[in-house]
Amino acid sequence: MTVDSDSLSPLLPNGKKLTQKSYDAGPESPRCRLLVDQNLVVYLSGDVVAGDVDPIKVQDQALVRLGSPAAADIGDEAVIADRGAMAVAGCSYKGKRQKFAVLIQLQKNVPEKASERRNALRSFLRSYFPKAMEKQGCR
Repeated sequence: MTVDSDSLSPLLPNGKKLTQKSYDAGPESPRCRLLVDQNLVVYLSGDVVAGDVDPIKVQDQALVRLGSPAAADIGDEAVIADRGAMAVAGCSYKGKRQKFAVLIQLQKNVPEKASERRNALRSFLRSYFPKAMEKQGCR
């Protein structure tokens, strides 16, 4: 999964080495961990789900745990929280109406101020989400 480093860098703590570890939790569920100096800092997941599923409702408790989720204008529906974000959009996947959802979870409070972190998450999600959706084959 390719990540735009300009929009990602505000979410990363200072360090010497950035490592990306990707793996699949199945063909419709790519996962990626970003580590700085061997410490997990960002967790990204993407999922293709049935068109009648509401991923934001499914992840409601997780989003609440990430801190004060609020709606954002990315994809068909999105939520930005203090330590994470989620965006969802309907798409055609392998000929079926489905939805694609991206969940970002931050492991560190970077930037330190929640308002700056939320703005950085919004910028990153706006850049990353359409590319992740296209790479997954959702049109």
